[in-house]
Amino acid sequence: MTSVIRVFLAFATLSFFPGYLSAQSTTSDSLATQVSLREVVVQATRAQQNSPIPHSNYSAQQLSKQYHAQDIPFLLSAVPSLVETSDAGAGTGYTGLRIRGSDPTRVNITLNGIPVNDAESQGVFWVNMPDLVSSVDEIQVQRGVGTSTNGAGAFGATINLDLSKVESQRFASINNTLGSFGTRKHSIHLGTGLLDNGLAFSARVSQVLSDGYVDRASANLRGIHLTGAYVDEKQSLQFHLLSGHEITYQAWNGLPVQYINDPNLRTYNVSGTERNGSPHPDEVDNYTQRHYLLHYKRQLATNWMLQLNGHYTRGFGYFEQFKADQVLANYGIRIGDSSTTSTDLIRRRWLDNHFYGGTFALRWLPEWSWKSSVLWGGGLSRYEGDHFGEIIWAAQYTGVLNDYRYYDNQAAKTDGNLFMKVETAPAEPWNLFADLQIRSVNYQFEGYNNELNQVDQTAALLFFNPKIGFSYRLAAPWQAYAFAGLGHREPNRDDYTQSTPNSRPKPEQMLDLEGGLRFTRGVWTGSVNVFHMQYRNQLVLDGRINDVGAYIRTNVPDSRRTGVELEFNGALGQSWQLAGSASLSQNKVREFTEFVDVWDTGEQISVQHQNTDLAFSPALIARLEVGKTWWNKVNRAGKGQSFGSSVIGKYVSRQYLDNTSNRTASLDPYGVCDLRLNWTLHKYAGKELNFIFSLNNFLNAQFVSNGWVYRFVSAGYDPRPDDPFAQLESGSTYQLSGLFPQAGRHWMATVQWRF
Repeated sequence: MTSVIRVFLAFATLSFFPGYLSAQSTTSDSLATQVSLREVVVQATRAQQNSPIPHSNYSAQQLSKQYHAQDIPFLLSAVPSLVETSDAGAGTGYTGLRIRGSDPTRVNITLNGIPVNDAESQGVFWVNMPDLVSSVDEIQVQRGVGTSTNGAGAFGATINLDLSKVESQRFASINNTLGSFGTRKHSIHLGTGLLDNGLAFSARVSQVLSDGYVDRASANLRGIHLTGAYVDEKQSLQFHLLSGHEITYQAWNGLPVQYINDPNLRTYNVSGTERNGSPHPDEVDNYTQRHYLLHYKRQLATNWMLQLNGHYTRGFGYFEQFKADQVLANYGIRIGDSSTTSTDLIRRRWLDNHFYGGTFALRWLPEWSWKSSVLWGGGLSRYEGDHFGEIIWAAQYTGVLNDYRYYDNQAAKTDGNLFMKVETAPAEPWNLFADLQIRSVNYQFEGYNNELNQVDQTAALLFFNPKIGFSYRLAAPWQAYAFAGLGHREPNRDDYTQSTPNSRPKPEQMLDLEGGLRFTRGVWTGSVNVFHMQYRNQLVLDGRINDVGAYIRTNVPDSRRTGVELEFNGALGQSWQLAGSASLSQNKVREFTEFVDVWDTGEQISVQHQNTDLAFSPALIARLEVGKTWWNKVNRAGKGQSFGSSVIGKYVSRQYLDNTSNRTASLDPYGVCDLRLNWTLHKYAGKELNFIFSLNNFLNAQFVSNGWVYRFVSAGYDPRPDDPFAQLESGSTYQLSGLFPQAGRHWMATVQWRF
């Protein structure tokens, strides 16, 4: 792998400089073909301008104005109904997002239409794709069930990242970032542009480092993105290699709730502290992930275009833990007559997986109506994962060899889908949309049978996901639209492996109804969107222990989300810019039964709840950004400079950690204000020199964006003196709560040099 990267970088670098390969662009016909062919993948998984699906687009230029080293969830903060969070507290390392209260497992992510969500957990780990934003040409976020795409079903949103653009001119850029908590990013990006022979190459190498706001929540992330492309008048072939390696100190346990108001303990990290003396230095997550993407696009005829895609993702790595006083029998170790039954040990839990497959898109523009489009698409993928654990050290003799493997199981998942999308404009103000998808999931895994023995099992599911909608052009500048879509999602790995066929949960189903108005006039754009999302069998944690003794998610028959979203962007005069978004929603579970552990008896009691709030679903999210261009002086030759500032404020109302609407188990509302300065020099040193400075949370708000809770009854024992995660709820009912505090006032500064 290293030698391949070196050869690729060397060739890309030689191609960049004159004298080795001609850096002149190909004919204008080739460039026009590149644009039209690129539309195939865009059309396949993305919403179009007049689509009845609520969506937001963010170009590379927009993203670059605010990008330092933070992950994509923080760059998408302006999306209506979105809440971003970070384990380390400052936007690097493990980060996540929720859209309309839906966690990352319910948000579909694709790269050039290729699925990114983990096949088993269905989550996305941005930490495995460092500095990905530097390669992105555009990000589109579709809220709700969205248009049909490849991979896991979307309930909260679909996020499409487009990396398919081929630059026509050669380029080079160097980016360096410094910031609070030892944060820094270093990146170099080179590209040949489109050469006379139709070839184009680019290479990016990046490193992101941070100590984290939370104690020891460090991140060491390294990323490489290599591309090669061939474009002629009828076709294009493009290859991507995205390789990421991360070593991140664990901070996913959260802060003990008793420490949240103590300024000296607010950044305390419990990870690694089972070790006597100093915390275990290698309590880390160490993972490598490589994405290989191949795209072939061809214009078959004037009105027919085809795209074929192949993909392969290789992932491997572990997380390491120091565990004190572990019972050896729980690891399958028995030493006969020895008195050693427990010991301190270090274990590693490994993932070793392969994900591969192909997708296609065939677009037809009927000759009898160029205002119509028919697109057939789909894909087939296979996931093969090996899960195993090793003991790499023990304080006492255990009688087993080093790297003893104490569990090992494999899983395989096949995911296939076919869809057809039709858009037509039968009359001038109307645009009609229909989208039909069939998706098949076959999952093979090791789980429990009805006799509680672990055996190989299979789950086979078939989903039909229809969607229809229309848009209607009212008197300028207004457009109205309506949409209805049905979506399904399968349970995740733990739902299957920690249950029997009798206790296994059902798939989730959601009916998504959307409607609204869009406004476009001059530099002003805006939208008002009303949504109603009706769930059937939504999976939630209710505290229940199933027949194999595991706390699992169970199906709630009836739950819903109803709300309104606002979004606007524009300018006041020549120097003021204004952008904002807001969402007001009601997110309810009609009725469910909570099961609470009773520590005194080892049993559970049940508590009935009605019309409670769904977890992590704030009723109000609002964001406003006010920008001012202080000067923008560029001469006819393109030389000059510009300077601007922006103030951004965001408010998130109360969030509940579970579905009980208990204020003790909730996160307080919070508001955050950021300041950003942008100074750009055009053609003073190379093509462009950008300086970005951000003072984040400049009012130093102390807030928490994420957490977890476990409720129990203990009449005979008060756990609070012994466990800082414990707090009293009422009477003899307690909670264990972990919180994820976010950083107070902190800064970042970036220099982007493009030449």
